[in-house]
Amino acid sequence: MAVKSKSATNKKLDKVMKDFRLFAKNFIKIVDNNGDTIPFLLNPEQEQFTNEMVKYNIILKGR
Repeated sequence: MAVKSKSATNKKLDKVMKDFRLFAKNFIKIVDNNGDTIPFLLNPEQEQFTNEMVKYNIILKGR
């Protein structure tokens, strides 16, 4: 079994830490309606928001 170098591992970790979508997919887990733990995947609206984020963002919260 080959051992990965620290620099390769650090590069991969840096890539994940700089991209919220990759971070969420790999490190954030949620519990669905069935009680199963699944990775947090962004829905299309969340994808669009993360792609278009600027310095100041306003999100309206529906009731």
